[in-house]
Amino acid sequence: MTRFVISLVVILLVSPQSASAAERTVLLTVSNMYCEACPYIVKKTLERVAGVSKVSVSFQDKTAVVVFDDEKTRVEDLTSATAKAGFPSEPKS
Repeated sequence: MTRFVISLVVILLVSPQSASAAERTVLLTVSNMYCEACPYIVKKTLERVAGVSKVSVSFQDKTAVVVFDDEKTRVEDLTSATAKAGFPSEPKS
């Protein structure tokens, strides 16, 4: 039993998944938002991307703030999703 517990602790401490996974936040500039309904479409599009936990879209600023798990998705996946929906985006520097 002791060996099992020690093995389990070692696996949990050394596991690369738990060490590398991180929640990230990115600010995207979003093009083609011309009406009040556009932010809703952008938000719903981003929420469908695996790993996204929170999205806030500003029509006035033409931006989207996205919180996501970088182990499940990448910024490129986010920008690709918005582009496919007709709203090209890119990380704001």
